[in-house]
Amino acid sequence: MLGSMGFHRRAGGRWLRILLATACGFLVAVLALAVILALRFQPVAHDYFVSTLERRYKSDVELGSLQISVLPAIHATGDNLVLWFNGRHDVPPMVRIRRFTLDASLLNFFRNPKHIGSLRLEGLQIHLPPRPAQPPSAASTEPRPPAVVRSAATAAFILDEVIADGTTVEITPKDPSKNPLMFDIQKLSLRTIGMGLPMTFQAELNNPKPPGFIHCEGQFGPWDAARPVDTAISGKYTFRNADLSVFKGISGNLASDGTFTGQLDRMEVAGTTDIPDFALTSGIHPMALHTDFQATVDGTDGNTILHPVRARLGKSAFEVAGAIERGALETRKTILLDAKTVTGSPARLEDFLRLSVKSAEPPMTGGIRFDTKVKLPPGDTPVIDRLQLDGTFGLNGVKFTSADVQGKIASLSHHAQGDPNDHDSNVTAEFQGSFHLHNGQLGLPDLGFTVPGARVNIQGSYILRSGVLDFRGTAKLDATVSQMTTGLKSKMLKLVDPLFRRDGAGTVIPIVISGTRGQPSFRLDIGRVFR
Repeated sequence: MLGSMGFHRRAGGRWLRILLATACGFLVAVLALAVILALRFQPVAHDYFVSTLERRYKSDVELGSLQISVLPAIHATGDNLVLWFNGRHDVPPMVRIRRFTLDASLLNFFRNPKHIGSLRLEGLQIHLPPRPAQPPSAASTEPRPPAVVRSAATAAFILDEVIADGTTVEITPKDPSKNPLMFDIQKLSLRTIGMGLPMTFQAELNNPKPPGFIHCEGQFGPWDAARPVDTAISGKYTFRNADLSVFKGISGNLASDGTFTGQLDRMEVAGTTDIPDFALTSGIHPMALHTDFQATVDGTDGNTILHPVRARLGKSAFEVAGAIERGALETRKTILLDAKTVTGSPARLEDFLRLSVKSAEPPMTGGIRFDTKVKLPPGDTPVIDRLQLDGTFGLNGVKFTSADVQGKIASLSHHAQGDPNDHDSNVTAEFQGSFHLHNGQLGLPDLGFTVPGARVNIQGSYILRSGVLDFRGTAKLDATVSQMTTGLKSKMLKLVDPLFRRDGAGTVIPIVISGTRGQPSFRLDIGRVFR
């Protein structure tokens, strides 16, 4: 019996060894077959990969190398992938990738459509060409199926996830004289929502000018292979720590939040900006500037059309509309805007004056309304020296912060009313007129100035930097010359009352205003009295 048991053990051991040897041989055969298939599959896969990209992106495709393993899952690496849009080799390639890695399960890869689980791109460079020029009639009548259908029909595979940190994007503007728009994207990830649908994305990048950090997320695509700039895009963004001091003449730290939707060359953007410390270098008083805006942005060249933007400087509300070309705050472009105060919303004169003066206090306070065209030509000089304004304005409830100046204005009012002994300085003035600002000089061709008892019309100029005043005009007073003084002098001046009484006013006096904003000088223009 013991011998029988030993025989069975020896027989079982032989069968186990035979089974293991057979399994190992089969595994070696399978692995050998996989190696042979993989080696034979490499050139086929290379050609398939290139032809698929050529069809989908309407481009000539170059691929340096491609290595593929198929077990236990598909893993592929490649390098030097280049796509030439529409086969054009006379312009930079639309896509250049230094190295890529993709992974997919066997089951998902051989589904229809094929699914690639993840794709990692290193050294991705994207160069988007401008929209082809077309006559308006051709653009309006050309039949084109929806982008989603067009993309789904050409989708040979679906990318479930794409990681492309360190991507650079260069967009060629339609105007050949403009420099390309450049973006360096530190982090970029995209995920597929579904077949024929856009991909969700998240991106982080440093804006070149003004320098600041941008985070945006949204949806991109489906890719429009025929016209890449028509690819749909939507999402939201945050823009932080944008340093405005790179633009000569202004400073401040800008933050912005908003949403965007449309196509690359026409995006509708809505949002807010906040600059808590906005300042002109000609002044020393930073002001809080807030805007609520809607704009149309051409993402191919950075040009922006501002729809009425609601802005608030300090406590003052106003609106701005117009167009800004990229580079306008640098050296090449001109900004043209329309700005006006908002009916029914408060606006304070001192908020605007604080930006441009270096004195501890603004020279005047009061309400303001204006409607002006703004032009900022290109150049390297400070903004205050290049800024051009042409418009109308009105000031109400104006008081001068200089006690000496306010005293003179109050004295003018009391004398004009025939009450020279009144020393109350609580007098407010009204101003209205048109203005022209050029080369830092403010021209006022028809300034009207009113205080109780007096109406003054003057013309002249004011130098923003130095504060120098140079005005001439006429003051019409309710009181006669003799009523503006007392005692013996009053009686003697009754003789000259007829010389100054005209046009329904008690006194008409030609005046000259000179000096500076801090120390103005008011005097009688004797030469014009007897003309």
